[in-house]
Amino acid sequence: MATPREQIAELLKKARIEAGYGSQDALAKRLNLSRPVISKAESPTAAIPSEALLTAWSGVTGTPLDELTELAGRCRSGTPEWFVPYVAAEAQATSLRCWSPMAVPGLLQTEAYALEMLGVEPYTPERLAELLRARLDRQKVLDRVRFTVVLDYSVVQRMMGSAQIMAEQCAHLVVMAERPNVSLHIVPPDTNTGIWCELNMAAKGAATTVCMTTLRDVTSTAPDLVDDAMSAFDRVLGCALPCAESLEFLRTQEEQWKERL
Repeated sequence: MATPREQIAELLKKARIEAGYGSQDALAKRLNLSRPVISKAESPTAAIPSEALLTAWSGVTGTPLDELTELAGRCRSGTPEWFVPYVAAEAQATSLRCWSPMAVPGLLQTEAYALEMLGVEPYTPERLAELLRARLDRQKVLDRVRFTVVLDYSVVQRMMGSAQIMAEQCAHLVVMAERPNVSLHIVPPDTNTGIWCELNMAAKGAATTVCMTTLRDVTSTAPDLVDDAMSAFDRVLGCALPCAESLEFLRTQEEQWKERL
């Protein structure tokens, strides 16, 4: 599926041609702009066109402005297109479940940890800022939802950026684990259940949306996949430490990271 940025680039190009502007130079002259401005607007790898440019483009080509602005908004959301259905379900959910064997899940990441994790990809500074903002904004859901999260012990032992970042991240996990609406469990060493993938579930009433990562990212409400995901999560949870022991483990890891500063 094309990304929102790819969709808006294609739509702008199609609108220009159908309006009779066969070249980018022709439209640039009509709008009293330079050709590179038009070229960048039609490039899926360039920055998102400004609202002023989209308005002008709509005015001379007849393309519905609301369609252009809706796509531009999706470009700026910082949420990958495949993840949009899960984020929507998460925002409406009354309970969330997460199993994370490799990294602290986004809902529990500090800003510094999230920046280190996102920064391994070759994003532009602007795109990185959008993704970071979107990830931190999602965390507002924890003010109202019931969250059960299971982490592999190695998640808080794996260096992400620096000892300072890890100490702060462990401290944040301790604070979150002490919330009455958060149940945080640690899967101890020598337990191999669930190492196959990350798993997230957002539920409201009888409706559950599952998001999982294996060879590709999958978001689905299919009953058979939801049932399999729920069963897998329950198996992992059954192997995890109780909340009190998990909290003590986190406090120990925080102190160990502090000793490395």
